[in-house]
Amino acid sequence: MCLAFLGPAIVLATANMNRIRSYTYAHRRVAQLKEHECQIAIEDVMFMLIFYRFSEIKVPLVPRLSRCIYNGRLEIRPSKDWELESIHSLEILEMVKEHVTTVTGLRADSSVTDNWATTKITRLMLGRVYVASILYGYFLKSASLRHRLEQSLASVNQDLRLGHKPPLQFQELCPYGLTSLLFGRISSMRCVSSNQEVKHESLKCYVMGFDPETLQRCAKLRSKEAVSLIENHSHALFGDEKTGLVETDEVILTSFSSLKRLVSEAVAFGTFLWDTEEYIDSVYKLKENK
Repeated sequence: MCLAFLGPAIVLATANMNRIRSYTYAHRRVAQLKEHECQIAIEDVMFMLIFYRFSEIKVPLVPRLSRCIYNGRLEIRPSKDWELESIHSLEILEMVKEHVTTVTGLRADSSVTDNWATTKITRLMLGRVYVASILYGYFLKSASLRHRLEQSLASVNQDLRLGHKPPLQFQELCPYGLTSLLFGRISSMRCVSSNQEVKHESLKCYVMGFDPETLQRCAKLRSKEAVSLIENHSHALFGDEKTGLVETDEVILTSFSSLKRLVSEAVAFGTFLWDTEEYIDSVYKLKENK
């Protein structure tokens, strides 16, 4: 009798447990979908902000490569060299030009003939060069801000040692936060006007002095949204039109001028990405890229 009574109860309890598990899974799945939709929306906003920064300097982003191939040759016109270089400081621009030369083999003083000479490169390699250049632009932005901050703090310390009142007290800096310190208030910090001036180290020398940990910290993308944005953008740009895959051995004939345009755009993209990520993270907490 007892077993006969417990049988249906066990079946009912098992059914209820299965129903609860189903509800839990459904709620978890809905939460995951909402989170995914939110991330896509954030990435879209980030891309539009980057797109806007390019529009400010009147540089259209390169479209899907297949739209730039004419008679079997990839050509990206106009070059927009001046506009893409105008966003960088002189110190950063020097390093950007070295990067372009290293990647393309095209010297800064190359002739028009050299610029329009052709070379062959696989679609896969071109995509890798583009992504690497984005990361380099991101790194330069991060390193340059770190450099400016350390130079400014060195000036303050020099003032203190010489008995001068620093232009900004610690209490003044705190309310504005790190972003204001880096982008606004830091510019008002004057140099030491004395015989013992603070030695100015160039950005290039400063970066070359990085230890591996500091180098990785400056080069690493801070958010998962930034990682996903770069992946999606590179796939949209270099992916095969039919399969969407970047991993293809297709060989592309192009000019050195077009290569330079792609690399310069990528570096600028990385620079704008750093700014955009910083801004978005101030209003919406981005996911940390661990």
